[in-house]
Amino acid sequence: MKEEGLVSPRIRRKRTPGNLNELTDANRNNHVWSADFKGRFRLKDGSWCRPFTLTDNHSRYLLCCEPGTSETTTFVRGCMEAAFREGGLPDIIRTDNGSPFVAPGILALTQWSVWLMKLGIKTERTTPGCPGQNARHERMHLSMKTAMSHHDVFGSLLEQREWCNGWRNEFNQEKPHEAHGQVPPAKIWVPSPRSWDGKVPEVNYPEGAKLYKVGEKGDLSLNGRTFLSSALRGEYVRFLEVDDGVDVILFDRVILAYYDRAEKSIIRID
Repeated sequence: MKEEGLVSPRIRRKRTPGNLNELTDANRNNHVWSADFKGRFRLKDGSWCRPFTLTDNHSRYLLCCEPGTSETTTFVRGCMEAAFREGGLPDIIRTDNGSPFVAPGILALTQWSVWLMKLGIKTERTTPGCPGQNARHERMHLSMKTAMSHHDVFGSLLEQREWCNGWRNEFNQEKPHEAHGQVPPAKIWVPSPRSWDGKVPEVNYPEGAKLYKVGEKGDLSLNGRTFLSSALRGEYVRFLEVDDGVDVILFDRVILAYYDRAEKSIIRID
């Protein structure tokens, strides 16, 4: 069929790299938070709605349940900024491999993940097609779906937001959880000791460190233009020699890749 021109060539999709590390077992409050979008649905006014949700994996406390119309970095960051002001900063945020959490390229970096790195928050991802790796968060989504099924479709985003706020309070203050002896999350969760003042610190490198500024297209000037990551445009990365002719490329303390000076090429680790 190909020889006769009856089959169109398949367009290969760019895929994000796999998760490099094992998922963290949350053993205390604010150790690991999970973030995701609830499946989208239409409101009576015809607009699409897809709530963004954020939970603390240890206590099951629901930090955010905000309905939105799009899955953008601006929307997610706004939701998280409100959660950080209320609950402080977690150690780790876990997501799936959807937008805006990941993008093709070095370590699947996005503007969102670079922002978190500056705040000292690590990110980790579940394996594609394995929602069970985020089972506690998915269980919360099931509770939300069940609760919504008892109501008519909401007329507008404002009505949906009012319902989400009320249900979030009910989930945290009243819903018992077997894992905590039938105690609701609000009885277990406490804010993180890492409070946030709303400022995003700049990355500080040691004096005398070998630094390169990432260009507007995400590239570096290394005997020619070498692409690194568009999420890092305008940021400085550090080159540190680790072997004869090989440098490690760091953003803050995170290893992004290696650079082979002889081959003038970046060696990816993902």
